Amino acid sequence: MKKTVNIRNIIIVMLCITIIFMGIGFAYLSVILNEKNNEKPILDVSIVRVEEETPIKGGLVAPVGVRELKNDKKTINFNFIMYTPQDELSYKIVVRNTGTLPAKIEDILTYPNYLEDEKAKQSIYPITITHNDISDKILEPEEELEIKLVTLYTNTGQNIGQVSINYQMTILATSTNKW
Repeated sequence: MKKTVNIRNIIIVMLCITIIFMGIGFAYLSVILNEKNNEKPILDVSIVRVEEETPIKGGLVAPVGVRELKNDKKTINFNFIMYTPQDELSYKIVVRNTGTLPAKIEDILTYPNYLEDEKAKQSIYPITITHNDISDKILEPEEELEIKLVTLYTNTGQNIGQVSINYQMTILATSTNKW
C-alpha cells in the first residue's frame, strides 16, 4: 500500500511540474505573440547602394563624380566634374524597401530638374543627365529596384572646357496598405 502511495505521489508531483512548465511556456508564447501584434508597421524606402561604373573619358582627364547620401538615405547629392566632350559618368543606384509595409514609389524628385525643365536643361548644356523612371513601382519588404543614372558631356563640335554640375535626387514612397 505504501508503494502505491509513493508512486501516486510521484505521478501527482510530475503532473504538477508539467502543469507549471506548460503555464510558463504559455505565458512566454503569449508575450512573444503580443509583442509581434503590437509592432508598428514601418514604411522605409531608402537608397542602400550607389555604385559608380567605370567613367568614360573623352580626353586626357577622366570625369569625376562626388556623391553623398542625406535625409536618412532618401536623398543623394552629386557633384559632377566633366572635362571634355564624350566624358561620361554612370551610376547604379539601388533602392530597397527596408520597412515592413509594401511601398509604392510615388516619384523621384530631382533638383535642378534637368530632365523636364527646358530652362534648367539649357543651363547645363552641353551636359545631359538621364535616368530610368521607377515611379509607380511597388516594392515588397526587402525588395530592391535599380536606377541607372548617366551624365554625358555631348560633343557640340566645340570644346567648351571643364563643367561642374550639382544634382540632387530624392526618393518619395507611400504605403500601399489601406488602413
